[in-house]
Amino acid sequence: INSIIQSFNRMRQAFPALLAAAFIPFKAISLQDIICHDPDAGGTIQNKDRKFMIMGSQNAGGAGLGNLLIFYPAAFYFAAITGRDIIISDQSVLGEMCSIIQCGFPFVSQLSLAFPKILNNETLARVDEIKAYDFGKYMEGSRSIDSKVVRAGGYQPKSDWWLWYNNTVHCVKKLTGCDLGDVMCAERHAYQRLIRGPFKSVLTSKEEARISGVPDHIKHAILTLPHAYAPRLDFAIHLRNQFHHFEQQASMTDVGYRQEVQEWLNSSECKMVFSSIEHKLLEQFQILRPKSLNASKTSSDIADPVYVYLAADNEEVKDRFAHLLGNNSEFSDKMKIMRVETKFIFHVKNLARLKSETDNEGLMDLVFDWYALSLANNIFSWRKGSTSLVSTFVHSAQKVSGTTERTDNTLGRGIGTRGYQLLKDRHGRPKFDLFWVYTFLDDFKRRRQLSSLWQHHERLNEPLVVFG
Repeated sequence: INSIIQSFNRMRQAFPALLAAAFIPFKAISLQDIICHDPDAGGTIQNKDRKFMIMGSQNAGGAGLGNLLIFYPAAFYFAAITGRDIIISDQSVLGEMCSIIQCGFPFVSQLSLAFPKILNNETLARVDEIKAYDFGKYMEGSRSIDSKVVRAGGYQPKSDWWLWYNNTVHCVKKLTGCDLGDVMCAERHAYQRLIRGPFKSVLTSKEEARISGVPDHIKHAILTLPHAYAPRLDFAIHLRNQFHHFEQQASMTDVGYRQEVQEWLNSSECKMVFSSIEHKLLEQFQILRPKSLNASKTSSDIADPVYVYLAADNEEVKDRFAHLLGNNSEFSDKMKIMRVETKFIFHVKNLARLKSETDNEGLMDLVFDWYALSLANNIFSWRKGSTSLVSTFVHSAQKVSGTTERTDNTLGRGIGTRGYQLLKDRHGRPKFDLFWVYTFLDDFKRRRQLSSLWQHHERLNEPLVVFG
């Protein structure tokens, strides 16, 4: 089954290029005029003509923070090409995140005070919700989206929707400085406009004490500096067990909770996951600190310690793995394991329940986990069943850092955080694969020429025959 899933993912990654090359010459596309305005740049539009896109909803519909963030870049570029300003829904999951860390866009409540004729209770009660499907329909002219206020909704990665249209591709290049068709670079631009940092308020001594494993100056810098200036972490680990009690938001007093967790901790799968990631850490440690690994405590060869952030969707799993790494003599005094210590980890799909079950600590823990993952240079991730389907929580965090250099996933160019997923090969043996990425469309120019040629023949009412 895993090999089938892996094959499907490879096909999915290549699908945009294959489909475009096959169908663009034959598909009628009526492109809309676009505005091409960076939502982060401000503008000169008259107040009465302002348009807005709301990100987030009070009803998450069962979606987690990762689902909302993985969809965000798709919405960002629709806002850009339609000249809309992005605003954050106050009581949404995304809004709660932006109440903890500094985000690049204001809240609906703040803009409502400035534009009461556009953003009022009546307008907000009947806002149109649009999805990635609607973005494409709008560009093709078959979907009208004229409302001054819309809400973008989606839970899956759709960041490549704008690749199908010549004017949107050039708009994205103009706004971002990325190469034509470099979706991953465009994603980085969008995320960096949203995630600014630092944390908005000083944590209480109790909250800060729960962030353990690293010197105070590292912790303080992560909390108080903008994201782009914060210290980088060498590695991060993300374990996604998807226990039934977590997905169903069961209470920590649930009878089956401890049994479910203990059965996994005693399983052969747990042993495989822990040993595989531990071995991968050791391998990368040798590359990163070749002299430090074999040095004695008093040796001058000991460099700065390696910083590792540990995140998981279960605290007992996190405890067990942290204990395992801490007792590894090869890492002793050479590796610092950073984590948030909490009583219970709860799914964010129901915000009110999350807050009540965790004594209002869970949201801060969730946001800090994601933020720390986004500051890691390398992430080692595992998901239940050793599947190649990457958790949207860790995948969205992996996409934040980087530059406008042309993306090369194999060599790591342009990418600030390398993501590695632990899965099984066709023989059932554990292996690490790079997180899937959007294929860079090297045939973009050829397809663009074909599309332009087809549109020319359409204007002349002549058939176009394409060979090869």
